[in-house]
Amino acid sequence: MEYMTVPFDPPTSRDGTANVAATQLQSVIAQHAASGWEYTGVANHSTVVPGSMGCFGFGATAPYPVTLSIVVFKR
Repeated sequence: MEYMTVPFDPPTSRDGTANVAATQLQSVIAQHAASGWEYTGVANHSTVVPGSMGCFGFGATAPYPVTLSIVVFKR
């Protein structure tokens, strides 16, 4: 059995977010189903992007959390 993962970036606006995200996901599923892949689910992976010390402390940035969504297919 083969597996394939595809990054999925849901919309960031609050206007119709659920409908837009559902339409985008449906499009990704349909695109890969045409190639013989079966949709398995969406996995979310959380991580922390490290901050930067900057140059002599100028331009320093704090670490921040990021959640990545990944669509999983199998065939």
